[in-house]
Order: sequence, then structure tokens, then C-alpha cells
Amino acid sequence: MKSTTGRKWFFPLTTSLATILALSLSPPPLQADAILDFNLTSPTTGTISYAGGANPLVGSNISVDSVVGLGTSANDGVTRNLFNAILTFTTGNLSGFVANKSWDFSGGGSITLVGGVDLNGDGDATDPGDIPTGTALLTGSFDSATVMASSHGFRVAVAAFTDTKNDALLAFYDLPLGQQSSNLGNFNISFFAAASPPHSFRSRIVLSGDVTNTCIGDCTGGGPGGSVPEPASLTLVGWGFITMAGIARRKRKK
Repeated sequence: MKSTTGRKWFFPLTTSLATILALSLSPPPLQADAILDFNLTSPTTGTISYAGGANPLVGSNISVDSVVGLGTSANDGVTRNLFNAILTFTTGNLSGFVANKSWDFSGGGSITLVGGVDLNGDGDATDPGDIPTGTALLTGSFDSATVMASSHGFRVAVAAFTDTKNDALLAFYDLPLGQQSSNLGNFNISFFAAASPPHSFRSRIVLSGDVTNTCIGDCTGGGPGGSVPEPASLTLVGWGFITMAGIARRKRKK
């Protein structure tokens, strides 16, 4: 009576080998865009104001609470608390308005986020691996900004900007170091202010929002990153299956 043991093993092993070799020869998957999201939790300190006429939108002493990486190759979805982090900004001057609906501001000016980051997650920003307070986490200039007016004094400031971020923070999320032309900076911050366009205003309370930076395309390179199986490693696994398949065939012939 012929043994069927080898046959039982041979075909599953052959199928597994084909799968492994296909994976080893396939190009790596494209990485999705990565986002750094700095979060403002309500209520927050600071003011947002516009002095009227040919003047800029100004944000002063706005507290920022945390940062999270979304779609990053390292520490994806990991939130780290900020310490004494303050956002300040000045846009370009008023470039136009829609009565009772919006104020529009030109590019230029500056945006800065200064503070510390608890990178090791132990509740402070004083350890050697942390980013100490007083560090510039983000600096840049505006492309454009708009304040949209809603009912009962509710306002939302939205803006686009180009920036450079702290290298240690980028390395933590394994993002490219330095300023990247493909990075898109944005913020949206809600607040209450009494006046309507085109009049001047000063916020009576800043609510919440996000300061985000999106990396487009190749978003790996500033830190340890995550590891994926190399093609050579997958090939070695494949050779293991070849060996096992050979043993199974010899058993079948006996």
C-alpha cells in the first residue's frame, strides 16, 4: 500500500512556497501620507485678534496640549503630552473680506510653537530622552489664512503654512528631518468674538483646535522607524519550505 503522507505534505508546502516567493519578489507597499497633529483642548489660554484695516491676524499665548502621529512608520497613533507649549502667530495683512461671513489674510508673517515634549511618556519633559521646555517645536510662515464667522459670535480660524519642525520630534515618529517642500501645514482653531467682518475683533475665549502637518509621499527617514521583512529574509524562509518539501517527496517515494 502506497504511503500518502508525502502527498499530504507536499501540496500545502508547495502552495506556501509559492506565496512566500511571491511576497519576496513583490515591491513594498506604498506608504500612506503621515500626519503630525498638535491638539488644543478646550478651554485653552491665549487670544486671537485683528486690529482692523490693513493689519494681520494675530494669535498670542495659545496653549497646546499634546501631539500624535497618524500614519507614521514609528509610534503611529501614540500621543505625547506637551509641557508649557505656546502657539503664537502673525499672518500677512487683511487681503479681503465677505461682509458678515469671513476675513481673509495674505501669506507671510510667522507661526511658532515652543514647548517641551514628554517623549518617554513618564509624565514630565525633564529626562534625557525628552524635548525640554522652551524648545522650538515648529516654526514657519503662512501661505494664507481665513477667519469664518458663524452665528452668535462663533468663529473658526483656518490657515495653511510652510514650516520646519524639531528634529527629535520628527525622529520619534520616523519622519524626514528638516523642512520638506512636500509638507503641508494647516490649523483650525475655534473661538468666540463679538464683531463681524470687516470689523476688528478680539477673542473673549479660545476653544479648541488642531495644528497639523501632513507629509506627502516618502514619509520615512528621521528615526528608528518600523521594520518590515526584507526580501532576502523572505527568500530564506522560502528555502526552508523547499527543504521541507524535498523531505516530504522522499518520504512519498519510499
